[in-house]
Amino acid sequence: MTIPSTNMSSFIISNGQILPNHLVSAEYALKNSDVFAVINLLSSDVASSTISATPPFENVLKSPSPLISGYNFWQSVTASLLLSGNAYVTVQRDSSNIPTRLELVPPSDVNVILADDANSLTYTVNYQDERGTINYPASNMLHFRLLSTGSNQTDSLIGISPLQSLVQSVNMQDFASQLTLSTLKNAINPSIRIKVAEGALSAEEKEATREAFEKANTGANAGRPLVEDQLYSFDSLQINSDVAKFLSTMDFGKTAVAEAFGVPSNYLNGAGDEQSSLDMVKSLYRNTLRRYTMPLEGELTAKLGVPVDFDESSAVDADNGTLISQIQKLLSGTTPAISPLQAQQMLQKRGVL
Repeated sequence: MTIPSTNMSSFIISNGQILPNHLVSAEYALKNSDVFAVINLLSSDVASSTISATPPFENVLKSPSPLISGYNFWQSVTASLLLSGNAYVTVQRDSSNIPTRLELVPPSDVNVILADDANSLTYTVNYQDERGTINYPASNMLHFRLLSTGSNQTDSLIGISPLQSLVQSVNMQDFASQLTLSTLKNAINPSIRIKVAEGALSAEEKEATREAFEKANTGANAGRPLVEDQLYSFDSLQINSDVAKFLSTMDFGKTAVAEAFGVPSNYLNGAGDEQSSLDMVKSLYRNTLRRYTMPLEGELTAKLGVPVDFDESSAVDADNGTLISQIQKLLSGTTPAISPLQAQQMLQKRGVL
């Protein structure tokens, strides 16, 4: 059974092939500033995590590719995971079966094949270069997933992106932005209306009236008192109050994006919870990061056969202030929870000392 490499809520048939119908594509989603902000935030912080594993496996995790840095590699992997719910990474091994190189493959280039007895998976990668098509056993394909629902045989094997829940919100936010631009353009240009009390004006007379008004109120005359006669009057055009009120409520998109990815709204420059302490927000965000490092740890541990850990503490606590504060609390009191030597080791592990 050939399974689409991304799990979408609907499919299209093209030239006899079943292809996922991307309701919110990655290219479109990243044009939304709020979606871009949360993808960039999470992928950057996951990539900033300290990766540890048993040697020599730790070497390939810290330097997975000769083409880009380890940070950029894991940032790209996490971005693919967030945008499509799946990230595919091929594993190259040496004669001793030790991984020597990892390569991220676009989900659109991957076919997931389930054996007839449903006991094994094979991944077919259609490279867009001279390598052509290559089949990989599951042991040499790192398949990172988000939220495999398990509602049927295929859904248990393919992940779902948080973007699935943002289809309506992103579309409404896009329409709101278009409405805002259209309303502002129509309100500002023109911004002044001149009324003539009597008579119907020809096109030439209208132009002459317009030029006379502009000459009297721009340039050296800008800011000077305005003089009106009985034939003319003017007023300024404004945005309809109902439209303005509607547009002022369109921040719901920011909240929806934050909710879908589990990020505190404060991190997307929203209003957030004004009463929350900085430590509480950091704790909530660290829990969010843990949801995205666990799929990486679980898959790497299963395929490499050794424990792999992504320590996201350095990403959340960049200045080490939280760590130092926690160590001080553990050292305080008549019976400290840790010894000074243990505290020194904790600080050395983080790189503070």
